[in-house]
Amino acid sequence: MVFDDIVKYFSEKYPGKVSGKVEFKCNFLTVDKSIFKDVLRELKEKFSFKYIVDIVATHWPNRDMKFDVVYNIYSIENNIRVFVKVMIPDEKIETVTDIWKGANFMEREQYDLVGVVFEGHPDLRRILLPDFFEGHPLRKDFPLKERKWFNKFDEQNLGIRFTK
Repeated sequence: MVFDDIVKYFSEKYPGKVSGKVEFKCNFLTVDKSIFKDVLRELKEKFSFKYIVDIVATHWPNRDMKFDVVYNIYSIENNIRVFVKVMIPDEKIETVTDIWKGANFMEREQYDLVGVVFEGHPDLRRILLPDFFEGHPLRKDFPLKERKWFNKFDEQNLGIRFTK
């Protein structure tokens, strides 16, 4: 099996909703939000992509589709990697923890840093930043000046004094 076989299969099954390209020696499959879970499930079950390597979200505030969510999946059996890209207009997309349990922490990381809400996630809460942290630091509209990194309390009794 090669990447062209995967692109051909999904392009025929979902005309106009799937496109594929090879760029920088990487296989990219761009999928419409309405069918992305069906495609991911079929990639796992039919094409043996049993390993989800990573999930990465990026914020594009000047586009209509303001977020990209990219699923980095790998088939050990066929020795092929595919990046499945889904473009979404707002920060909401369905969870894939029902397809890969390993997506749990990856989705929480993207929720924490980029603010993408994975609907149906079993435990969607911050994983890297403290609960009191305001905002999502990997969004392109996150303020670079006068941001609040911490609150005004020394929660760990470290003797930290907060000043202006």
